[in-house]
Amino acid sequence: MTRTDALLRATSIRFTALYFLPYYTALVAEGRARWEWIALGAVYWCAHGLGTESLNRLADRAEDEINRPERTALCRRAGFPLLRRAAFAGWGVVLLLDAVVLVRHPDPWLALFLFLAGFSGVNYSYGLRLSRNRYLAPLLLTFHFGGTFVIGTVLAQERWNADVLRDFAGYGLPFFTVGMVTLLALGGAKDLTDLAGDASIGYRSAWIDLLHRYGTWLAGAMVGSTYLLVTAFVLGGAFPPRFLLWLLLIPVAAALGRCLWRAGTAEERHATREFFYQYWVLTLSVGALLYAPEWATLAGVAGSVAFWALTTQHLHWSGGIHRDTVRTAVALTSGRYAPERREKVE
Repeated sequence: MTRTDALLRATSIRFTALYFLPYYTALVAEGRARWEWIALGAVYWCAHGLGTESLNRLADRAEDEINRPERTALCRRAGFPLLRRAAFAGWGVVLLLDAVVLVRHPDPWLALFLFLAGFSGVNYSYGLRLSRNRYLAPLLLTFHFGGTFVIGTVLAQERWNADVLRDFAGYGLPFFTVGMVTLLALGGAKDLTDLAGDASIGYRSAWIDLLHRYGTWLAGAMVGSTYLLVTAFVLGGAFPPRFLLWLLLIPVAAALGRCLWRAGTAEERHATREFFYQYWVLTLSVGALLYAPEWATLAGVAGSVAFWALTTQHLHWSGGIHRDTVRTAVALTSGRYAPERREKVE
């Protein structure tokens, strides 16, 4: 394994797909999916993800020694000096592309959202260390959808005016709300595998605390919030009837809900965490196709999913999805679940 391979694995390069697809979907929906904005977006969100994740690996080195020894080993293989250079390079590319975008499309709202994207990405791990705020951290993680979707939407407009805002409030804002609520409700699943390391630095996930306190009831509400919102928006006329097809994912969501409150061992928590990410990619793909039912959207979804699958299996610190991971997730959702195997986490 080369140092570059180790760097890409350690910095979760697969997240580029999660940033890019909402941005791309917004462009398609607004009829502005031009090749230059698509290419720029792919590079931009790759650089943004690299910069964000590199800083996170540097900032969370102590707890990652406990939570992610395999990822820490990759960081050592790449070298922490290379991680620092990758962080500077990633954010340097972001700043350069910010300037290019604003020269091509001067807009104060776009400038504001691009600033917030960079500000939150850097201060999540350094500066304000927002990742240590148990209430703000889950909200910032929703940028994977909400922030990139809004930036794509603003970029697609010639200028913001009352008509544009009215159209966005009637259709774009409800879609934004569904995506944000879904990530806010479920994004804390990433903390399932971080309990010991987080405890070592005195951090307790608010999401984990709530799940432990309310158990099955809260897990059901978390996964069900997406479908309640979609149904409400269809009944209220904000979404066309085709959005009811989103409800076909309810069985998958229910399976994830079982995993969330049942996962007790380290292996089960890892499987549940990965299940969440795969579920989010599935939900995002379905939502994108329903929001902008175009051939261009299908092409973007296919490309994003292919990139996600390839990088998950070959360029991710977890080593990809293995048979044991799938078996563990299936066992958690079935009658083979054995609660006596649960580990107590202090």
